[in-house]
Amino acid sequence: MDGNRLLNVSVILRTTLFLVGLHSIILGGTIYFFTTPFYQFFFSVDPDNVFFVKQSGVFLFLAGFFYLIPAINTNHYKLVIAIVIFSKVTAVAFLLENAHLTLSPRMIYLAAIGDGSMVIVLSILTLLWYKNNKKDSL
Repeated sequence: MDGNRLLNVSVILRTTLFLVGLHSIILGGTIYFFTTPFYQFFFSVDPDNVFFVKQSGVFLFLAGFFYLIPAINTNHYKLVIAIVIFSKVTAVAFLLENAHLTLSPRMIYLAAIGDGSMVIVLSILTLLWYKNNKKDSL
């Protein structure tokens, strides 16, 4: 029974990591390739400095691939899972701290809620996976 539970938690964790990575890849690609329509849709304005907006898109795109690494093998990439969670916590802190600098803080708060939800789900799944991993190694 514990082996099945470990398998299920491991599969769910890997799937979640994959989805988090896919989210960043799609969001980053959208921001990079469709900068002006993205800004008009979410903020109802044209971007002031397209360079920095596109730069953030590239960053998100590349971070998404980094998030996919532990989805390959959770046992081998335990440290990367912790870094993924830390990077999402950092993203939430950044969004909350700087939302007031945008024309539409509500959209930034929604993004923070999304990233915060990812942190919570990944943290719970990682703790369950780690706990089940410890039981099976005893």
